Amino acid sequence: MDITKIIDKFGYAIYAALALLAVWGVYNAILLYRSLTKKSVDQPTVFLQQIREFIQASKTDAAVALCQGPPYWHSALAQLVAVALKNRDKGIAKIKQLLVMEFHTEVIAGMENRLASMATIVRMGPLLGLLGTVASMIGAFGRIGGSEKVNPTALAADISLALWATGSGLLIATPMMILANDIHAKLRRLRDRTERQLQDFLEILEQVENPPQRPGSSSRSGTVRAVLPR
Repeated sequence: MDITKIIDKFGYAIYAALALLAVWGVYNAILLYRSLTKKSVDQPTVFLQQIREFIQASKTDAAVALCQGPPYWHSALAQLVAVALKNRDKGIAKIKQLLVMEFHTEVIAGMENRLASMATIVRMGPLLGLLGTVASMIGAFGRIGGSEKVNPTALAADISLALWATGSGLLIATPMMILANDIHAKLRRLRDRTERQLQDFLEILEQVENPPQRPGSSSRSGTVRAVLPR
């Protein structure tokens, strides 16, 4: 088979790879935005007040059921509160360790993996596009070298097709980079909100486990700070 035809087929394979890369990036972005929406609690104050009432009434099972049922079951806060309640007898220090593990392995690990996939797409898009341009240019000049008469129109079409590969790679990478940065910012905000909400929950837990000994004494202690290390 003519080497020029092989190179042409390779160039078209690069275009197909770029299309698949774009589809994969959009798919990951959609899933990440959906996950971020599900992980947020619309009314955390109402949720925590319900948890407080169950804990004060010694209804731990009911509190866990609330966390694992609609509308809270997909939220990060409810997932972490359920873990804390199930391990309530282990003490605040141990609960904090379990919360850190749960947050990183079950709450955000999947989202971070998809975010890493988007970062890979941002890097691979221009490189694949450049590879497609080089392959197409090699094919174009191979046809020029194998013919006695050069058709300027055909040559211009070949070069245009070659340059479109680089343009496609940049066209994929640029919006993916914008989306990845936006998702990263939203993930950081989710972490900050969950941190504050967990502090409120651990305060509730401490008030029940260790009620203040005198009126006006503060229930906030060092054990409820920085639940999720940065």
